[in-house]
Amino acid sequence: MKKIFYSLFVCASALFVSSCMEIDNFDGPDSHFTGRIIDSTTGKNILADQGECRVRIWEKSYSLNPGEQNIPVKQDGTFNNTKLFKGTYDVVPEGAWWPADTVRVGIGGKVTKDFTVTPYLTLFDFKAEVVAADSIKVSCRIDAPVAEGLPRINDIRPFLSLEQFCGAANCIGYYSSIAAYKKNINATWDKVKKLDDGKSEVYEFKIYVKPGYTYFVRMGARVKDTFEKYNYTEIVKLEIPQN
Repeated sequence: MKKIFYSLFVCASALFVSSCMEIDNFDGPDSHFTGRIIDSTTGKNILADQGECRVRIWEKSYSLNPGEQNIPVKQDGTFNNTKLFKGTYDVVPEGAWWPADTVRVGIGGKVTKDFTVTPYLTLFDFKAEVVAADSIKVSCRIDAPVAEGLPRINDIRPFLSLEQFCGAANCIGYYSSIAAYKKNINATWDKVKKLDDGKSEVYEFKIYVKPGYTYFVRMGARVKDTFEKYNYTEIVKLEIPQN
């Protein structure tokens, strides 16, 4: 009897091992989806901060109600994912711009798709300069490419970083905690103070910094929408002299 049980045990174990060693015949995720988020007001890549904006995708090939996946938009306005399954996807870019349409994209091999969006706000006449061994001055103005229906404008502020990545998600937290380094606008566009050209007044900040350091500096302004992310200026590198 023991020999019979032993034989059955050996057979069952062999079948179990055999089933575990079956080859998975599904292809791995090797499709590549990449592209740019283009600012309709400039025709150039959107000025973003690393990880704040995203391209949201839903794979529609096998499910009517799939979960979403997010591809981060890089600081240079590009996005890239090299590990997607081949299939059909619904795709929409989300960030500090007017809502974009969702489009359907077939992804297999390498697919490049650019999206043109209109930012809520544009920041221009940006200036950043060293004014003393312990301080810098930054300033800019803002405009609304589409004024009608623009959400309430929250605030405008400078961002400082010790590396090339700079913005609300990549900055020196100390400066974000100081009220003097933030201008709360809290108004609709028609209530914003403007100059004769119909664009905003100049927003200026004097910021105290450490001598001998190199800072990466930009400014950002945001509206009160679902995401409350910033529209940005370009980034300027400032080298602060030693005392």
